[in-house]
Amino acid sequence: MTLVIQAVRNNWSSIEKHTTIKDEDTSISLIDFNLSSSYFAFRGAFYRQKSGTAMGNPLSPALADLVMETLLDHVLETIDIPIPFLRKYVDDLVTALPADKIQHVQSALNAYNPHIQFTCEIESNNRLPYLDMVLIRTNEQKIQTDWYRKPVASGRILNYLSFQPLTQKLNTAMGFIARVFRLSTCKSEIEKKQMVREYLRNNNYPSGLINRLINRIINQQVSAESERIPESEKMEFRSLHHVDGLTPALSKIIQRNHKNVSLSFKCTKTISSLFTKLKDPTSEQSKRNVIYRIPCSDCESSYVGLTTQQLKQRLAGHRSLIKRYNDFKSSNCERETGNADEFKKTALMVHMIEKEHSFDLSRTKILDHDNRLPALQILEMCHIFSDGSTINFRTDTNNLNAAYSGVLHSLSH
Repeated sequence: MTLVIQAVRNNWSSIEKHTTIKDEDTSISLIDFNLSSSYFAFRGAFYRQKSGTAMGNPLSPALADLVMETLLDHVLETIDIPIPFLRKYVDDLVTALPADKIQHVQSALNAYNPHIQFTCEIESNNRLPYLDMVLIRTNEQKIQTDWYRKPVASGRILNYLSFQPLTQKLNTAMGFIARVFRLSTCKSEIEKKQMVREYLRNNNYPSGLINRLINRIINQQVSAESERIPESEKMEFRSLHHVDGLTPALSKIIQRNHKNVSLSFKCTKTISSLFTKLKDPTSEQSKRNVIYRIPCSDCESSYVGLTTQQLKQRLAGHRSLIKRYNDFKSSNCERETGNADEFKKTALMVHMIEKEHSFDLSRTKILDHDNRLPALQILEMCHIFSDGSTINFRTDTNNLNAAYSGVLHSLSH
């Protein structure tokens, strides 16, 4: 923690330009609170992050970069060795040093903090791998580069036959081609093309498509022609689930009618869905942003609801209202201040009061979930519309687009 705070203080003049919080102590207090409050559950026990930042924390990349800058500034002041160049990418460094000073500099880097330790790789045969390329030192003491693959690399990229959006496959291939052509300064254009063709053919990309993509990269053409959007129009970014045959058609309609909308596509089936999660799963009662169904104990009807709270909090609200109504009934009289109608706040309560039925909240079932409220509202209407046994108000589905209702009606039959 001290290391991060020191890095923030050392770089505050630069940080201040990019934040709305101009007070240094307030910013440091917020960072300290964020870093000291990282918890997760595993096998029923809760754990707290003792040092460093949690993976996935939005602060982690920025703070790691600040710490590295502070570390390098400190180390460069403590060593008296002239360094011709030093380049950093996150925590990967590349530099040039006299052979007899390498250990000295590595020790100086590792002495800064016991939690930050560097390993060292020295050039072999005038070659040194760095990131996605290998640096090649020529006899003229110049540096050339070549695209680099680790010895253990499988040679696989997104396969052309995989169930992924075509645009994603094309972008993957074009990104690969551009990287090879940009990083391979020691190869001729013919050699680059041969390398690209072999790599992509092994991943089932058609030869004709490979040639077109190579020419597109060489000629620096845009992958898809589109009208230029005026700078006054703000771009909006949206994502769609990939459904083969349906998503491309929807994409064309949306982009034809909304020039300022940029679409990306995602698959519902991912590698992470195939493996068991390491962290404890969230209990049903603790889930948020869900559509739920509560069955009636006295008939086949059910109530469908939506909540952005934890489900147990929403059910507590239902229980509280039911208890108040039962207390009202047990008074055996209608008070002058009101009557049973004041409890008819939901379709669940209307059914309970008018039919004199009860609902079993312990049998509540989650039907769907989505972290986006607009999508959640549409899902609620779809479930109400498609389930003929719901006691929800008919007005609950008034905003359901006719396109949805038509599809749901055909599916129900």
